[in-house]
Amino acid sequence: MAEHSHRSVLLATLLVVSLTFSGCLTLSPSVTAETNTSSVFETLSTDTPWAGQHVRVNATLKSTPEASNVTTISVIKENGQSYTTVSVASGETTVVLWVPTDQNATLVASNSANSATLDTLNVTTNGTQAF
Repeated sequence: MAEHSHRSVLLATLLVVSLTFSGCLTLSPSVTAETNTSSVFETLSTDTPWAGQHVRVNATLKSTPEASNVTTISVIKENGQSYTTVSVASGETTVVLWVPTDQNATLVASNSANSATLDTLNVTTNGTQAF
């Protein structure tokens, strides 16, 4: 059992060191967005102490008819290219998204059954770059 713990620590250390020297480590990542006028997104948050090329974002959905009809959320990079798309199960209220680190992005909430866009939200991720 102790050998497994040592391997896990070694692997985690190697990962952090490699990300640090590649210039891809962000400490204390954060996500900001203006959700007051959104019909779908209640809050966005992150609880991870560091991030690589993307930040893990928890998106809490509102209790609205629009939010209940969301089946996918797409993350679009600031250059307009699709970054990722996540499926949303019926009744799901919190969705985990991966948003590019240290840049602006747009979240697009859609209903894939009728190809309708239900809401869009501009987000920004930040943090302290470790080199």
